[in-house]
Amino acid sequence: MSGSGTGAGKGAGVTDEPGSSDNTAGTAGPASTDHELVTLIVGPLGRSRSKRPSDAGAPVTYLCEWSAEGPTGLRSLAPGEMAPEPVLELSISTEDADLVLRGELAPSVAFMQGRLKTAGDNALLLRVLAWTTTSAFAKALASLPAS
Repeated sequence: MSGSGTGAGKGAGVTDEPGSSDNTAGTAGPASTDHELVTLIVGPLGRSRSKRPSDAGAPVTYLCEWSAEGPTGLRSLAPGEMAPEPVLELSISTEDADLVLRGELAPSVAFMQGRLKTAGDNALLLRVLAWTTTSAFAKALASLPAS
């Protein structure tokens, strides 16, 4: 992930199901009524996060629009950009994010072990965690640039 050494970056395509059209990152904007905003914060847990990615030592924040079909795009905050208020916020350490990217830690296991912190809409959390068990999630991870 940009600045975190985990391999995710801008422009990573995300699809909701195999064979569906590719929903490329960078298209996420303000949440509409049929999309909910999910943020993923990668960095030291337990420290106050900054909403500005340019702050030294601040965790890196990624935004993902979420529809009934699944994720529709993933992008990192641009320098100086303020994070909008999400419907669901997920926080994970850089080390655990690396494990997820390598397929060595399932997001649902990280959540159950308290390594993935959440705030917000629990129903959306369950949809996100269910999506992480699909082949579409594996495909999305494989599409991310190597670190």
